Amino acid sequence: MLYRNDVFAFPDGQRARLLHVEPARNEAWVISLSIEDSFPKCFSLSDLQAKFDSGELTHIDSGPATPIAKRVSDKARSRRDIAWQRIAPLVDKPGIYSPHERSRLVQERAKEFGCTLFTLYKDLRRYWRGGQTRDALIPGFHSCGRAVKSVTVGRGRTPTGGRYAVFQLGEDDIQHIKRAIKKYYLSGEVHTMESSYQGMLEDTYVYRDGNGEKYLLPHGERPSLRQFQHVLKSHFSDETKLRKRKGDKLFEQNHRARQGSILEDCLGVGHIYEIDATIADIFLVASIDRSLIIGKPSLYLIYDRGSRLVVGWYLGLEAPSWPAAMQAILSIAEDKAELCKRLGVEYNAADWPAHGVFPQKFLGDLGEMVSKNSSLLIDGLGIGVDNTPSMRPDYKSTVECGFKLVQRSMAPSTPGYEPPENVTRRRGKHYENDACLTLHELKALVLRNIIAHNRRVMTGYPISNEMLADEVRPIPTEIWNHQAPKRMGVLTRYSEQYVRFSLLPQAEATVTRDGIEFKGCYYTCPEAIEEGWLVKAGRGVFKKDVSFDHRLVDSIYIHDPKDPTNFIVATLLEKSREYLGFSFAEVAAYEKLKAYVRRDAEQHNRQTQADYHAFSTPITSAALAETKRVSKGQSRSARKKDIEQDRLTERREQRQVEARMPLDAKPEIAAPSPNGNVIALQPASRQPSENPDAPLTMEEKVRRKRMEMLNAKQ
Repeated sequence: MLYRNDVFAFPDGQRARLLHVEPARNEAWVISLSIEDSFPKCFSLSDLQAKFDSGELTHIDSGPATPIAKRVSDKARSRRDIAWQRIAPLVDKPGIYSPHERSRLVQERAKEFGCTLFTLYKDLRRYWRGGQTRDALIPGFHSCGRAVKSVTVGRGRTPTGGRYAVFQLGEDDIQHIKRAIKKYYLSGEVHTMESSYQGMLEDTYVYRDGNGEKYLLPHGERPSLRQFQHVLKSHFSDETKLRKRKGDKLFEQNHRARQGSILEDCLGVGHIYEIDATIADIFLVASIDRSLIIGKPSLYLIYDRGSRLVVGWYLGLEAPSWPAAMQAILSIAEDKAELCKRLGVEYNAADWPAHGVFPQKFLGDLGEMVSKNSSLLIDGLGIGVDNTPSMRPDYKSTVECGFKLVQRSMAPSTPGYEPPENVTRRRGKHYENDACLTLHELKALVLRNIIAHNRRVMTGYPISNEMLADEVRPIPTEIWNHQAPKRMGVLTRYSEQYVRFSLLPQAEATVTRDGIEFKGCYYTCPEAIEEGWLVKAGRGVFKKDVSFDHRLVDSIYIHDPKDPTNFIVATLLEKSREYLGFSFAEVAAYEKLKAYVRRDAEQHNRQTQADYHAFSTPITSAALAETKRVSKGQSRSARKKDIEQDRLTERREQRQVEARMPLDAKPEIAAPSPNGNVIALQPASRQPSENPDAPLTMEEKVRRKRMEMLNAKQ
């Protein structure tokens, strides 16, 4: 069935529109849409219908080919109204489609309205081709101009003074500009528009004089800066420019289109816990002496993405690391009543609806949650761990914004608070001079602020229709209590003791006769004594699985081989008491220093032994040579024949050397004088031998030989 304004295609590809039918005459007036200056032609209605039925003519679903009037400018609508006034009396007359009748009607209307025949014919063609509506007469301002818009042949305002002509951009010039934009402007943030334009001129638009010197072409012979900017704007999108100049990561972080929500991949409360750390903006003082400033603490926060509920936190002097993150995770199951009592904060169980409840996965940021220690969450608690890409804090925006919410709400009433922008400000204020809070006091303030957040109405939270129907206010605790029953099958609760034992890193300790050795420290436990571990280790050392806390060496937890969920506490032996209160890192540092001392001692001892050998070797070598000389021809038994007599003679001579009095020295012997004073007495001198020519005995020969050796040494 054919209808007015139907568009169809002929077998040769020509398209046409059906304008008017007269069934009584079997006429159908059709205008071609493929020929610009065409007029209506008459076809047989029955033939057209037959061709449609046979499929020779293809129906095209096409509405009016003109824009809707409310989307165009006032100028375009004014042009439309004037054109409609010109042809309005003609379009409804039956003879307007017939060529002879149309010519007469158009001439009469041209005289009546005061316009040309060409204008009326143009308006009629636009009316028929555009769908025979009033909006078909809207001028096509959007189609004006050249297809290649950057080419400026014959365009531009004549410059004042007329010294230089206007440079007209061609295709080659556009390629030169695009190449310079990619080379300079889109290579990073260093090049500005001006420097990129200068680089293009120096690369392309130059000439050499007769001396070979290079000069830039003058105005009128090279593109202007405005033309350079025009090509940049028309050929490169804003996203392309930002990605190339700032990088993909910074673009995604700060400039991307934000069409989604972090709740899209969150199945509800308890599904994703976001965890992150920062250095708090508050200076602290020492608890033992408030005059001592100890700097800023580390702050960990854990948010439930679905409800914005703060479920865990840590504030302390540990640097952002796994031990600090472990404390934050452990706080999820920590006794909140005891915590509030310790910090002097009023406890209300309704403020902690997620007490002990752990999520399906934690979301971190490639910090401590990407370390090997984070696998303890997977192995011990069955919790998944995800990490966001680098430089994408928007992937965990809940906890990132949470730091600002917690700290900024405390700023006005917290002495020592330093605004983040002051850190990098030149000659910034010294807010540390206002510090007066201890770590314990700041913990109380942060805890009270977290409770206030969990009770606060979130005006920007996306409230669902179900929440509206159930009259649930956008408060973190109410959102949790509303959604938690529906996720009861996927939420898990663990005790604090179990979580602590599961999160501690594991290693192996060595059981020796001296104690249970672990990382340079020696431990003991009642079980080791009762079951004879140390005695058994005397026949051979063996290993025990242990859990430990990096921050303190005072005790370790030995796994019970009979019960995997139980552990034995081992404490330091007296030989390792010097490390009491140390961390394992400090013990490792001391053990390293001791190793240096042992190596230095070994070197010293080796050198001392070498010095002794350097002294003794000549003596023993000479003695050995002399012994071989004097005992030449004697057997071993002959040398030992008179050993007792020779030993007696040698001992007598040794006594003469050791006990003799010096011949040249005359020590004074004290004797009492008649008046009671001490009088020095001179010893009698030794008389020389009466017969010096008498032959020497064996004893005399040995004595003289010893005297010669003694004098030689002296």
